[in-house]
Amino acid sequence: MDLKNAVAVSLISLVSATIVVLIARSLDSQAAARLEPQLAEIAGELRAIREGGGIAAPSGETASAVKNGLVVYYFHGNMRCPTCRSIESQTHETVQADFASEVDSGEIVWKILNYETPSGEPLGKKFEVIQPVVVLARMKDGQMAEWKRLDRVWALEGDKPAFRQYLRGQIAGMLESGVQPAGTAEVVAPTLGPTPDIPLPGAAPSDDAPPSLPVLPVPTPGS
Repeated sequence: MDLKNAVAVSLISLVSATIVVLIARSLDSQAAARLEPQLAEIAGELRAIREGGGIAAPSGETASAVKNGLVVYYFHGNMRCPTCRSIESQTHETVQADFASEVDSGEIVWKILNYETPSGEPLGKKFEVIQPVVVLARMKDGQMAEWKRLDRVWALEGDKPAFRQYLRGQIAGMLESGVQPAGTAEVVAPTLGPTPDIPLPGAAPSDDAPPSLPVLPVPTPGS
């Protein structure tokens, strides 16, 4: 992290700590509860900065900041339920554990966005996000080549092995699709059915072969 990002992180941390102190000193528990979504948002931004190694890009640059590779997005809203937090943590664990080398090389980037804020709303609308969810976006030459929203994470959230297997397969499949040229497909020759046996000249007749016709003499002139 460069000096500019380090200073920004320090300032955000200071602001967060100041807000917490003010709440503790001058607000009652009911007022603090009303500010809980804002505090959760700040905590999420700090976590994203720590995990991404720098300040998050503006909304128009969020996807294009990755020139070539795969962005694993986790989208959440202002209200954070236990299930959506579990989806986030399981996704992050899978990415870090099963794709560590790709993360280290920059081929895979992990990003957290709030689709109900100005920074996350544009991509949230593009991906048609209406609830917390994981989205995979493959980048090529700074442009989004393809994306896929993984809605099944909600059905698999309670089964960690199945969740991890599903997510790992989806990420691996998206990475492999970026290796093959666009528009290529495996060509399978059509099957036309069994080919009839045609006896070759001079071959011995088989038991199933039809009887041979008698050879008639060819008449010669004057005979």
